Amino acid sequence: MSVLYYIEETNPPEVRELLTAAHLFLQENLPPFAACAIKWRIPFYALRRNLCYLNRHPDHITLGFSHGYKLAPLPGVLLGENEKLKQIRYLEIRSIEDLYSERTHQILHEAIMLDELMAKVKRKVYGKNKRRFY
Repeated sequence: MSVLYYIEETNPPEVRELLTAAHLFLQENLPPFAACAIKWRIPFYALRRNLCYLNRHPDHITLGFSHGYKLAPLPGVLLGENEKLKQIRYLEIRSIEDLYSERTHQILHEAIMLDELMAKVKRKVYGKNKRRFY
């Protein structure tokens, strides 16, 4: 399944429009080497590792961040902390204005910088049995 097929099979049309806009938003704002693929039946966008995903709901979409727990906390905006989600944090997108807001841009760019930073952390080898620790 491709991302475009995932978007096309979405109902209602308002949510399909939001998904299309979010897909284009991510393509515009992620670096050119970002990969997009369907994983676990939803579209994931990856740089060095899974960066973010889009998920559809009956009246909105979510823009989730795989390592969102490392992002700066924004109560009421970046959700998931109180929902027993260990690492994931997400934004609820209910309109095009929500998607293109300054806050969404800031969170996305922070996630991109975090992904780059996490990729630069080198594994170190300690002890006789050569276990790797981060």
